[in-house]
Amino acid sequence: MTSLNGWHRGELIVRKKLGLDKIPATNHLWSSIRGEMPEQHSTFYTTRLPFVPVCVLDDEGRPWGSILAGGDGKPGFIRHPRYDTLSIEARLWKGDPFHKAVDITDYENGSKLIAGIGVEVSTRRRNKFAGGITGVDVRDGDLSLQLVVNEAIGNCPKYITLRDLTPFPAASSVIAEDRPHLAVGERLSDAAIALILESDTVFFGTVYSASREDSSLYPSHLGMNHRGGRPGFIRVKPSDGRTVVLPDFSGNRFMTSLGNVEATPYASLTFISFTTGDILYLTGNARNVYGSEAGAIMPFQDTLTEIFITGYTLVQNAFPLRQSTEEIVGSPYSPPIKLLAEEATQAKMFSVEQQPTALLTRITVHSSTIATFEWESSVALRVVPGQAAILDFRPLFGQRQYQHMSAQNPNLVNDDFIRTWTISSAAAGPGDAENKRFALTIREKPGGIVTGAMFKMVRKLVEEKPELLGNATPLSFNVNIAGITGDFVLPAPPKLGVVQGKDVRHLLWVAGGIGVTPFLSMLSALSQLDSTAPTSFDITLAISTREPEIMVSLLQTAIGSGGALPNLSIHLFTNVTLVASDESSGLPLSLHRGRITASFFDDKKHLFDKGDTEFYLCGPEPFERSILDLLAKFDVTPGNVHREGFAY
Repeated sequence: MTSLNGWHRGELIVRKKLGLDKIPATNHLWSSIRGEMPEQHSTFYTTRLPFVPVCVLDDEGRPWGSILAGGDGKPGFIRHPRYDTLSIEARLWKGDPFHKAVDITDYENGSKLIAGIGVEVSTRRRNKFAGGITGVDVRDGDLSLQLVVNEAIGNCPKYITLRDLTPFPAASSVIAEDRPHLAVGERLSDAAIALILESDTVFFGTVYSASREDSSLYPSHLGMNHRGGRPGFIRVKPSDGRTVVLPDFSGNRFMTSLGNVEATPYASLTFISFTTGDILYLTGNARNVYGSEAGAIMPFQDTLTEIFITGYTLVQNAFPLRQSTEEIVGSPYSPPIKLLAEEATQAKMFSVEQQPTALLTRITVHSSTIATFEWESSVALRVVPGQAAILDFRPLFGQRQYQHMSAQNPNLVNDDFIRTWTISSAAAGPGDAENKRFALTIREKPGGIVTGAMFKMVRKLVEEKPELLGNATPLSFNVNIAGITGDFVLPAPPKLGVVQGKDVRHLLWVAGGIGVTPFLSMLSALSQLDSTAPTSFDITLAISTREPEIMVSLLQTAIGSGGALPNLSIHLFTNVTLVASDESSGLPLSLHRGRITASFFDDKKHLFDKGDTEFYLCGPEPFERSILDLLAKFDVTPGNVHREGFAY
């Protein structure tokens, strides 16, 4: 018989705030939580898992997410002696919160709570359990743990990143930071924040502490859950350096974790680096945020959880497994990264009620999958070259309907029909300028809902009404403008009186394919600079592309609007032969066969030696990673490289 008898008070609050209480199909989802482990679950825990995250409480009642694993990093450290019991023989490393979170003298009737989640990252299988500890013994780092399970549920594989892990017996934990109680004004360290921002996985621990009157029907329990997304989907508020923002994505609508937070406002977050073995353990005060308040914190996110960190521990080289290859497969359900409002310092966001409209006025077709779409806004927009437009296509596609899974089109499950694209031309100068007209150079995304519809329209116009490409106004194709965003812009000129004579800025730009778009906008603006301007730019632009003809054409359009740039050199890396020669392009162009390699940067070593060169990088994530690895050989760290803050 299940240990639950319905939704507890916190879950009822969440359901009401999200409108789930009005959806009959969700009213009895709680009955899917079993009171004992199915055999399938116990077999999974005992034979498939090399590690298991568990949530436990410290002596202050704060949750911590511990990572339990056998000393050899292999499955088999969990046993199942009877139907409702798990026995775990694990090796505890230095700094794991299980050391301080469990009082080994208090296990009467399993009253010491525990919860865990088993995730097989190579197959995306996962199951959860909760219950109480009935026995524990810790000797010289070896843990013997017995627990009784009174809640069990299978979970969907939706946001799990596929990766292969192999045992790493040489792991030897070093406590890098142990700050169990942060004082007022203290922040997370740079190393801790870096691990959060590079993670695609977190283990999310929560608490439900029952009141006396509720305890018989809805007994206290802990929760341990998995949250996944693209690397960087979890953000840290720069303003205080310790509030972690966890967006809530479309799921199975049980809402147990958020319900626990509503009832008992504490949470733990545990991050693992599967490449270095470092682990970050966080605990803090939690609150759920909904609707417009959530959107004010993280634009276009309607539900999130904030965790104000009160204590943390960072250990190095602790996890006894390692990712065996660099190849990982992100979940197709993971939506693009959303930045915090306070991270987008130059952004202008419009409320839904105040969103201006953009009318499609012209389409320039570059290939079957690349085109430039020109728009006219209903209001003047202030755009800094390099910034992006956030367009809201909901007037065309309607509101997203709930779907738990969609094998045919997983992107649709979390699709809000809001898209962010770099503006390839708009403002008339290197600073900001108000303008109603702007252009977006877009590549069709395979399986993309919005770009698929746009390019379907383009192909139909090419076949049936090509005259509308040059004047698309009669189509009355209108979308809403949700905002202008982005800090990927030219460096600001020095204040008057700071320099004598002309200030020269040295810039090294690297673009992968369509990642050239912000540089097109910058080049267009710079080509219109007056020769008497106090700042000039010495620019080296390297482009890696499979479509060199299109890149040359786009560059000619960008620069041709204002004239030549004397201090610009363009290096085009491709395996495709240009039809036109580099001399006839009219551009300061050098062609290179193949990919961008370290030898190119070595030839430009004088730029690295100047000390004032600024580095800009834009392209697909794998391309950016490869370039960052090359730049690291010249002592250029990722923190010194300007990069786009969003993913398409």
